[in-house]
Amino acid sequence: MSRPIRYQVLGSLRAGEGSRAQLGLAVHEDGRAEACVVVFVPDEAARDAALLARVKRETEHAAQLDHPNIVTVFGFAQLPEGPARVVEFADGESLRRVLSVTRALPPRLATRIIIDACTGVHYAHLAGNDDGSPLVHGDVRPETVLLSFSGVTKVTGYGALAFAPRPVDGQRVKGRQVHSSPEQIIGGRSAITIPSDVYLLGITFYELLTGVVPWADQGEAFDQAVLAYPLPPAPPGLIPEALWPILVTATQKKAAQRYPTPLAMREAIEAAAGGEIATVEELVTFLDGLFPGSGEVRAERKRTLDAGIADFARKQWALRDAQPAQAPAAPARDAVPTPAPPSRATTPGPQRAPAPPRVARPQAAEQPETPRPEGSSAPWVVLFLAVLIAAGAFVGWYHTSRSSALEPPTLTDDGLTSAVDAPASAPSPGAMAPASDADAGEASLGDGGLSEADAGPSSADAGTAPESVEDAGPPAPTELAVTIESRPILELSIDGTNVGKTPWTGQLPMGLRKLKLESKELLISASRTVTVAGDQPMTQRFAFEKGTVAVTAPAGAVIFVDGRKQGVAPLAAPLSIYEGFHRILVKVGQAQWTETFTLFEDQNVTFTVELE
Repeated sequence: MSRPIRYQVLGSLRAGEGSRAQLGLAVHEDGRAEACVVVFVPDEAARDAALLARVKRETEHAAQLDHPNIVTVFGFAQLPEGPARVVEFADGESLRRVLSVTRALPPRLATRIIIDACTGVHYAHLAGNDDGSPLVHGDVRPETVLLSFSGVTKVTGYGALAFAPRPVDGQRVKGRQVHSSPEQIIGGRSAITIPSDVYLLGITFYELLTGVVPWADQGEAFDQAVLAYPLPPAPPGLIPEALWPILVTATQKKAAQRYPTPLAMREAIEAAAGGEIATVEELVTFLDGLFPGSGEVRAERKRTLDAGIADFARKQWALRDAQPAQAPAAPARDAVPTPAPPSRATTPGPQRAPAPPRVARPQAAEQPETPRPEGSSAPWVVLFLAVLIAAGAFVGWYHTSRSSALEPPTLTDDGLTSAVDAPASAPSPGAMAPASDADAGEASLGDGGLSEADAGPSSADAGTAPESVEDAGPPAPTELAVTIESRPILELSIDGTNVGKTPWTGQLPMGLRKLKLESKELLISASRTVTVAGDQPMTQRFAFEKGTVAVTAPAGAVIFVDGRKQGVAPLAAPLSIYEGFHRILVKVGQAQWTETFTLFEDQNVTFTVELE
């Protein structure tokens, strides 16, 4: 697999609240351009030189993984907006997003997903680390499993552990406690082994079938439950009888009593399930039903990619068409022509090149000089011109034949950024499509690396035009007129500064800008990023839709969402709330119950609350 050499940010991936993932284009040395996801490194990691070096190193290693059940890592890129990891655009949704809509999956589908995840994790174990030890994931959960709309399950997160929440005093991170093996609870990440991944795959399989994580309701007693309690039985009908022993074996307290590898677990599942395993086509149909191609999120991603590819192709052809045909200069008499070194730069307009050096041609001794008509050329000159004309005809035919494939005829830096030695300039004009609403949870493809040796040409060879007083053109703008609109009207902050309500119009510096859109009354608080680029005014539009939340609680219980009182149980109707991240609180006297959740467009969420 050839690595891309340049990346261009196009717009938001819409991968969930607070996601740092952006849709982009990855361009290969042979001119192929493909969709990718640019995951910007968190600010704290970008400021820490040692941590950033670790991110690059882990990304470099993850880029060596090549398996259909693992999200492909392209590389580490130093972009104008900041350092980032670049991975494939798998065009799908996280398993967590799927579970937030369906809660549990039919056994046929759950089995298909988990056996494919087992295959990807097992491959990573075999691929190993640089020192020969197995490459253990240690964080397999619905947030790090992606379901592509082509029906392929992909494990993500490899190479992203450097800036994941880190353990304290050797203990695992509290926020991820419900997806931790017993050894992780006791010893943190340093204690994980291959059977730890088997355990996490088993817990994920249990959640796919039942909609709940074992012992997640134990609160502060969760650690003790994982270490001591048996796997809780599921309500009748949720887990097929043949699959229950597999779940029990995969989640044994002692690592030595589990399946030795994810492959062994997969083989056991296949043997127990028999023919009750969904096909890829069944999974595609299921996902299309949940997230139709006409839906806002998928349609917006497609529009962003289509606009980016079309804009990139137009610029490459415009550059090619701007190249004037230049006839080769006739070589001086009695001089050996010095051919110019090959260059990948594409620079429109005539170029002032120094005259070729005149090198004396050796003469044969004692030979009489043959008269030569004035203005005539030597036979080799004719041959030289013929070769040039033939080469020009071939190049023209080659580019014309490739145009139908939408592949750029040449590689230039116009609108692109080199993965290494990136120029500190803004992305190309028109490169960004509108970013909009939150979408999927944590599996935002946050997963490779480009080393200094094989990261592609340096900036001197990357297609940049040589400096010239006549051809430099006007200086690139440092600011651009930007309009921010939203539905509904919201308070707007840009890079931490409140600028009033939407719609807002003003000048913004080139590059990545961080937006905050919120309304306490409407219970909306959303973060977005936009890339300010181009030479024409740009408009960004954000639309927030609603879902419903039904709450069943004891009579008289007071219900709060994000700190605002919504009513007293029993509620006459479900609450209509804007999509996004929320916190619900139910209180009866001194007793209370709370839960955080993410609401998506048109989603219906139900909470059943029991208070003593």
